Amino acid sequence: MDVSPARPRLRVSATFLAPHDRPIRLAVFAFFALDGIGFGSWAAYLPTYKARLGLSDGQLGGTLFALVVGSLLSMPATGRALAGRSSRSVVLAGSAAFCLTIPMVAFAAHSLGSTALFTLAAFLFGATKGVIDVSANAHAIGVERSGSVALLSTCHGGWSLGVLCGASSVAIALRLGTPPPLTSLLIALGLLGLVGAASRRLPEVEAAGPSPGRPASVWPRGRLIPLAGLAFLGLFCEGAMGDWAAIFLADEVRATASAAALGFAAYSLVMMCGRFAGDRLVERLGPAALLAASGLSVALGLGLALATRTYPAAVAGFALVGLGVANMVPILFRSAGRGPDSGAAIASVSTVGYLGFLVGPPLIGTLSQAAGLSAALGVVVLFGLTIAAGARFVHPPTSNSPSSPTLLEESPPHVQPEPNI
Repeated sequence: MDVSPARPRLRVSATFLAPHDRPIRLAVFAFFALDGIGFGSWAAYLPTYKARLGLSDGQLGGTLFALVVGSLLSMPATGRALAGRSSRSVVLAGSAAFCLTIPMVAFAAHSLGSTALFTLAAFLFGATKGVIDVSANAHAIGVERSGSVALLSTCHGGWSLGVLCGASSVAIALRLGTPPPLTSLLIALGLLGLVGAASRRLPEVEAAGPSPGRPASVWPRGRLIPLAGLAFLGLFCEGAMGDWAAIFLADEVRATASAAALGFAAYSLVMMCGRFAGDRLVERLGPAALLAASGLSVALGLGLALATRTYPAAVAGFALVGLGVANMVPILFRSAGRGPDSGAAIASVSTVGYLGFLVGPPLIGTLSQAAGLSAALGVVVLFGLTIAAGARFVHPPTSNSPSSPTLLEESPPHVQPEPNI
């Protein structure tokens, strides 16, 4: 008779700060927040950079495309670097490099006034961000599977918290008249300090590579195809809002630069709150129902903003969009990881998903050049409706099937915290 103890299961309703491994979880959380702070400062400064360089929407879209190229080159390379090894060193190296690119962007755009150097800096910013996007998610999933409390949604909430902090800091700096290069340098120095502090508690996690005899692939197959498609659409919406929400408020609603940054911060605040509540919402509503409601919230909220073009209504609409995009990614990543080879499955879905996050902003810029920004953002409304219609492809994990335990069932890798010296 098998008398081995039953494996513990992740308790979705438990709090993030309750477990005994709290320092480890906070360290992982910190790198998502770092990524968000850097991206929030980038997004909030985009109207300023656009005006400083005299760029049209199409020209700005070209710069955003350079960011896409950087990430598309770094993400597959990061996936290969993570195969068969711990993600800790990749997270630390990518985060440090990402911090250095933040002041480079501001210096190229504001101090030098060079579109070419601004585009190059955006390329490097995208490349280093791609490293964090892949490695931090892989690391968080490894830590989550070794514990007893859900982690991924809260970590994505940390990213949203970081975006809120980054955008709010830029809004305050713009109000005070602080030069963007100085603000960006201070942000980068603070983030480098965060890397140093969090690295002391960031654990080593065994890689979750493909099964023996099966080559790793970044492209989804079988049941992962619709999940990857939904992840592409969801992160397309999130990326488009991240880079164009403040510009919409500045150009279409005629808000001041600081008011546009604050409007984007409001969108980020609601997204953050939705993600911190995400684990409980999935438990109560189910993943498919929550994903359908999320898609409808995106469509309704952005539709309201595009139809009214007034500041209060636009900010309220953006808040609904933030609530909608909040839990799309954690829902889809967990659904992808419910079968065998969960690491490879999540990697394939996240790669396609982040492709949408990166392609969305420059595509919106191209469409805006041809039809106007409001018409271009109508694509996001359409994608929100498509996500709502496709939510049926998301299924809750089954506990009675031997082929389905993954993110919601314990399968612990070795996690060893670094000594606190």
